[in-house]
Amino acid sequence: MKIRRNLIGLTIGVLSAISISDIWNIHKVNAASVNDTNSQQAVCTKFATGTYLTTISDSTGKFASRSLITLIADGNILVTDSNQGGVYQGKNQFNPFTTSHGSWKCNKNGDISATILNFNLSGSLPLASNPLSVGGQNYSIKFNQSTQTLQGTIQLRFFDLNATVQEATGSKGVPLTFTFIGQRVTTK
Repeated sequence: MKIRRNLIGLTIGVLSAISISDIWNIHKVNAASVNDTNSQQAVCTKFATGTYLTTISDSTGKFASRSLITLIADGNILVTDSNQGGVYQGKNQFNPFTTSHGSWKCNKNGDISATILNFNLSGSLPLASNPLSVGGQNYSIKFNQSTQTLQGTIQLRFFDLNATVQEATGSKGVPLTFTFIGQRVTTK
């Protein structure tokens, strides 16, 4: 009788422990990158992933900024720009903005396209003339495997904070166009 009570108590204890651990892990997520079965994408990903130091020029060819573009094998892209703190002099004034995040893929001809987003923040410029918004950038990139370089164009559009950014609706004005060139960052 005593053994039976102990076994019942042990069983209840084990089941309780399992149930409690399941409750504690209710928000546990197992994420795995999706394997792209497209062989062109697989080849492009193998050679193009990495971080690149780029020089960006405006539509007139004048220096605009430097940036770090990181192409991640899972299709994510991160861009950090030297002007993220904002520019408050001259005619091209703008408030600070966040690091950009988005996705990239290889096209059929081996070129890369990317879409990234960032948030414009409040700064020294009045919000009436520089309202908070989402910056949407479309990149067209050519990757040179032999030189480990990137070059391409960026089209920048601004959207209201509550706009559906994946669509063209809600865009403010004509897109701004920039060009860039970049070299892969390597270790010694």
